[in-house]
Amino acid sequence: MREISGPPMAPIAEESHLLEPLLRWAAEDPQRPLLSHREQDAFVATSAADVLVEVRGVAAGLVACGVSPGDRVAIMSRSRPEWIVLDMAILAAGAATVPVYETSSPDQVAWILSDSGAVLTVVETAAMASLVNGALVIDDGALEELRARGADVDPAEIDRRIGALGRDDVASIVYTSGTTGMPKGCVLTHGNLRVNTLQSLDAARSMLTDDETILIFLPLAHVLTKTVALLSLEWGATLAFATDLAHLAEELPLAQPTIIVSVPRVFEKVHASAQRKAAASHKGKLFEAAELVAAGWSRAHEAGRRRPDLDLGHLAFDHLLYGKISDVFGGRLRVAFSGGSALGERLTRFFHGAGIHIFEGYGLTETSPTLTINTEAHWRPGTVGRPVAGTTIRIADDGEILATGPQVFKGYWRNAEATAEVIDADGWFHTGDLGELEDGYLRITGRKKELIVTAAGKNVAPAPLEDRLRAHPLVSQAIVVGDRRAYVAAMLTVDEEAVHEWASTRGLDVIDLRDPDVDAALRAELQRAVDHANDAVSRAEAIKRFAVLPHDLTVESGELTPTLKVRREVVAAAYGSVIEDLYA
Repeated sequence: MREISGPPMAPIAEESHLLEPLLRWAAEDPQRPLLSHREQDAFVATSAADVLVEVRGVAAGLVACGVSPGDRVAIMSRSRPEWIVLDMAILAAGAATVPVYETSSPDQVAWILSDSGAVLTVVETAAMASLVNGALVIDDGALEELRARGADVDPAEIDRRIGALGRDDVASIVYTSGTTGMPKGCVLTHGNLRVNTLQSLDAARSMLTDDETILIFLPLAHVLTKTVALLSLEWGATLAFATDLAHLAEELPLAQPTIIVSVPRVFEKVHASAQRKAAASHKGKLFEAAELVAAGWSRAHEAGRRRPDLDLGHLAFDHLLYGKISDVFGGRLRVAFSGGSALGERLTRFFHGAGIHIFEGYGLTETSPTLTINTEAHWRPGTVGRPVAGTTIRIADDGEILATGPQVFKGYWRNAEATAEVIDADGWFHTGDLGELEDGYLRITGRKKELIVTAAGKNVAPAPLEDRLRAHPLVSQAIVVGDRRAYVAAMLTVDEEAVHEWASTRGLDVIDLRDPDVDAALRAELQRAVDHANDAVSRAEAIKRFAVLPHDLTVESGELTPTLKVRREVVAAAYGSVIEDLYA
């Protein structure tokens, strides 16, 4: 076994809780802008004092509705300021938040509300309300209604409930979106989340200034986004809310964030779009040169070396390309954090060379979530960094990543059997991920349950192959298959916009991708992506055949999680005949 620990960390006080940062800012700097949202063509801020007034008013309304300390209250909504206000108000009432993804199916919603025992549910829209009896609707004035109901509640009661909070109280039951089966509720305490906020702040402190704007566009139902919001409150940054992913491109220049937190798919799409536009304007070779210069400049910069040739090339491409990449993100972006799945060294180097420093980290819902992260002082692209303070990472004999630390949850809600499967007798949390340690950095090599074992007994990790396949500008998603089969194969989806642009430069009509001429040319192009992926593995691990699926994977179809991870079992079930054809 191999293991490594982060810096030591003293335990937080027993009376610590998640409302402390908001209370502190409201007292010390009441006009500090903490939240920001879009109104027409501008982002409008809400001060710390005003946020606290809203939180206390809504908390009083929850008390008037009969919410007691220890109860659970569910929120089903996209990320918006009201989500944070509701979350803080639920905590102020002494209760725990149960976040529900707005894309959840009716069965999932019913399961989460039943399993958690939520006494009240607040949803965003009337359509969502149709799934939940008696839900309050944000778009219909739920927060205003709660404040009105709480008008007669003694403010001292809110003070009493806040004063009774401590690190061991349950703050949230977060149901894992999962890629299989019904989700399990991860019980996260005030201590779990507050510690992880402080651990993340300790790792990021050297990169932060007094004037930060953090834009979030991923669901607050995901614990990574929630922790980013908590870190923003802890630091006193302005937390800006994008309307949704569809409006992200137009809202980045309006919000002008200095920091974002994303999943790799967003960075992949920005890179692919820039690559596609370059090819459409007959500047594909120039883009390739810019990529090489960015990677070389990044490596030299990391090593502390100056190379005049790279500096000169970097300066030239800064005007030709890198500046345009920066403009896509609003022009002020300095730092980005990536999690949820592997980003990879290639894209990390490219964006670093373009002026955007991406720091990849690793964690799970059960770990609040951050276990490791790259930092300014310790940065190695292709890895997920070193353990955060107070955390120990161990690699078991079979390659599984184990972890201990104060951010690790105590168990699943009312599910002792599932808890015992992931927390062993010595207190180690078994992540289910495979990894290796190199010079103190953790590298993720795959998912234990996703490991493919071919009929010949060869172990194949699909993630590295899939990452290289998605590097091609035409490939949107890649699913590698082959468990107990004679060879490895892949199912691909294409980026339709990219395919249209690619085809137009070749005089092809892509109204029907099944057209023989289009299909032949497209398959030849995608074969290049497969060849690129195969270059990184042995012949026994190489992809022998591939199929192109008829449409891209979506969250709405259930084929992707809300954080854009592929639900492998759903895809495999939907395209079982395609898989069989690959082995016919």
